[in-house]
Amino acid sequence: MRCLITVLGVVQGVGFRPYAAQLAQELNIRGTVKNSGGIVKIEAYAQEGAMDQFIRRLRFCSLPAARVDQVLVQKEAQEEVPVGFSIIASEPRESHIPLLPPDLPVCPECLKEMDDPADRRYGYPFISCTGCGPRYSILEAVPYDREHISMKDFFMCPDCEGEYVKMGGRRQHAQTISCRKCGPQLLFSAKPADLKQTSADSEPAVLPGGVSAAKNALDRAVKLLKKGGILALKGVGGYQLACLPDREDALQRLRHMKGREKKPFAVMFPDMECIRRYCVLSDEEEALLTLPSRPIVLLNRTGEEFAPSLCSESRFLGAFLPCTGLHVLLTREAGPLVMTSANRTGEPILTREDQLAEWWEQGEDGPDGAAWNTRRILTPLDDSLMRITAGKPQMLRRSRGFVPMPVWLADQASVPLLAFGSDLKAAFCLYAENRVYPSQYFGDMESYLIEKTFRENLKRMEDLFGIRPRRLVCDLHPGYTTVQEAERMARETGLELVRVQHHHAHAASVMAEHGLNGCIAVIFDGTGWGTDGHVWGGEFLYCEGRRFKRMGHLSEIALCGGDAPARDALLAAACHLAAAAPGPVPDRWSLTEKEQSVTEFVRKVLSSGLRTEYSSSMGRFFDAVSALLGIRSSNSYEGECAIALENAAAQAGMCRPLSLPVREENGIFTADRNALIWQLMEKRPENRQQACEAALGFHEALAGMVLEICRKIRSRTGENRTALSGGVFANVLLQSRCRTLLEEDGFRVYVNEQMPGNDGGICLGQAWLAGGEPVGDKELHYESPFLLPR
Repeated sequence: MRCLITVLGVVQGVGFRPYAAQLAQELNIRGTVKNSGGIVKIEAYAQEGAMDQFIRRLRFCSLPAARVDQVLVQKEAQEEVPVGFSIIASEPRESHIPLLPPDLPVCPECLKEMDDPADRRYGYPFISCTGCGPRYSILEAVPYDREHISMKDFFMCPDCEGEYVKMGGRRQHAQTISCRKCGPQLLFSAKPADLKQTSADSEPAVLPGGVSAAKNALDRAVKLLKKGGILALKGVGGYQLACLPDREDALQRLRHMKGREKKPFAVMFPDMECIRRYCVLSDEEEALLTLPSRPIVLLNRTGEEFAPSLCSESRFLGAFLPCTGLHVLLTREAGPLVMTSANRTGEPILTREDQLAEWWEQGEDGPDGAAWNTRRILTPLDDSLMRITAGKPQMLRRSRGFVPMPVWLADQASVPLLAFGSDLKAAFCLYAENRVYPSQYFGDMESYLIEKTFRENLKRMEDLFGIRPRRLVCDLHPGYTTVQEAERMARETGLELVRVQHHHAHAASVMAEHGLNGCIAVIFDGTGWGTDGHVWGGEFLYCEGRRFKRMGHLSEIALCGGDAPARDALLAAACHLAAAAPGPVPDRWSLTEKEQSVTEFVRKVLSSGLRTEYSSSMGRFFDAVSALLGIRSSNSYEGECAIALENAAAQAGMCRPLSLPVREENGIFTADRNALIWQLMEKRPENRQQACEAALGFHEALAGMVLEICRKIRSRTGENRTALSGGVFANVLLQSRCRTLLEEDGFRVYVNEQMPGNDGGICLGQAWLAGGEPVGDKELHYESPFLLPR
């Protein structure tokens, strides 16, 4: 019999064609296999029993990096039977949307070869096979063939070519196949000018390498690191900066280089045993660390410490394992290494040699050397970031190793659409059929370079997947760059534009992940434009399908200074003091001279009405309390004050009783933050211990308030499912306590797992909400009018 077989799923770049060919040979099946766009097509001739077995084994493919979603079989009339079974030339894209492989970590078989002095790839840092190596970061077009990836710049030597065509080998049709004779070579440069000689904008050439040259480059890199230097290292998705984590001088230089004053750094460890020396590991965390994506995982620290400024004041350490042969070799020789993206804070990760050279030359203090190669990186990808909370995995940053894999939904999109996400932690997504394809994390859109990278990768993903959006989705905030970009695209293309409220999108991201048709959504974050024109951020939403009703929130206060309170926690505190005590501040509150001065300034600004907005922001509430307790008074990076407050609470031996009273106004439940501010100020902490106890009391008060309002909403609606989302719930202490109280009270609690709960996951919620029938150029089913800022 003759069958035309179509295999859908992650079946390119993972060794599926060689697998099918070997299976056919084993079962005496004749025919051909080929890539077609992003799928695999097989023409097979065999007896019925052998054909059935062939199809069954294709469906249950055992390749570790493959994912078979469908095997479509069409029986045809018998034709002339070909001789043997062969892999033939690929053909262009068809109508099916491809599933493209993410970058894969170096596999155990390749590591074994890299460590074998008798193997011809001994010590070769760019070793790979059909089951491992770079994929999406070097992909130019589909189908996934050598001529469509940046490895096309390297011509296979006879030995590699022999392996490429050899039936049954691990490198049969391995598109990234290479060795030290014909592939990328490890190079070392001690000055920027060396990088300019081989610009990635020109046609790359294979540079002379050999065992001695590659070993020399590695030795020089290791020597630099051991001396306390900073190494620029070309990784999978971009350049990284590496140094020893126990060298305070190197860490301080690195912070200066990146403009990163206090935010903790992550550490790459050579193996799991080394991680256990510095971190407390659960089985769930160990499973995260060994995922093929090799994410950074936030872990509790042990008593063993590195240099003081590595983690700053965080009680967590970001740890991850090597993902390439080069990372393995470096960490074996130099030990654990700080590994962070090579860029200034707020700018995209560098991917090209000319970019690194320019940055290196311009900086007052650059890296001491660079370990690099001439393989082009086509997609910038930061490391992904995860953690375990209450025994469940949570995504904090979705990038290398996960992108471009989709999030599968229970609902089909009525038309293909593009969701622009948010300006902070920017990420967009494409939604077609029942799959959402999120982009990688880009950063904050206030940077022109981030905006440029965002646009470039949007076009790239549309082209790779062949998805042409027929609907656009964006936030309500008129000042967002993503909103302005969506409006521009809508004008130029005539496409329908749907605007989704920020916190509704947060809630919908959880609903989409877990297939919920309704929930009570508790959304805590820093800021988001509300349907009433005010700034929201401490919200309780009752969600039914794609509609929502705001049923509760943190009480609003007037904030002045535009975005300034997000950076200046003392200013946020003064706004809270002015709201809690509209008249003169009681003398017994014992304000410092600076607090008194800023509060008086705030009163004057508020009375003038200039640059004032009403806000229910939970993020600013955290900032204000952190400042009033003397814990932290400014944010040098997003969430610094809130993190410091959480750390202080975690250190408390006992809890100071505090409460957030809930009142009902016009059918909406309001948590009175002014009452809690009074409680804090009436007995203001006099030392660090008292501040920690008050910080813990603040967390307990919030969790108690969450339970109380959720109970009240449940009594009215009958809804028992609760979703927790928004950047504030990155706070492990708060999230865990809320989940415990809610679950003990019979609620079923859901959080983001596949997508970040912060603004990096907004695009998923936007896409799901707008994925139904057309709603016109307006807000999504919102009863209250969309108000422009005053």
